[in-house]
Amino acid sequence: MIPIELPATIWCSLGPSCADTSHLTSGSVFFIDGSADVPISPPTQDPAIQGEQSIQAFYNAVPTNVPKVKGTLIGPNHNDVQGQPDCLRASFPCVNGVYGYLGYPTAWFMYQLQGDTFAHGAFVNGTGEMFAETTNWEFVGSNIP
Repeated sequence: MIPIELPATIWCSLGPSCADTSHLTSGSVFFIDGSADVPISPPTQDPAIQGEQSIQAFYNAVPTNVPKVKGTLIGPNHNDVQGQPDCLRASFPCVNGVYGYLGYPTAWFMYQLQGDTFAHGAFVNGTGEMFAETTNWEFVGSNIP
């Protein structure tokens, strides 16, 4: 699964309940957010705030036996994933459009659904390509061996 722009749990009081990633027992998860989406889906957790209020906290809550990856696209806000594919015809605030959401999420599905070993290499903890791709990604984390 790839949750994109998962909202901080503080926003869940306004609508449906938020996901509780600590209950995942199988499958895999790749968390993605945008660096300009700090109020809704921040990449890092403020230690003074309780509960999952960031992609980092949702990632940390996932049990260690579940394959997991996280990353923050540099630039996009909460609406970029709705771009078609860029922001030219968008009627909402948009920075880059969907372009950043195409490469690594596709590789993640190739790895998870087809066992693609080349795609797997992008996510290996500490040495995978995603960790070195600092032009477009930051706050990358993985437990993929």
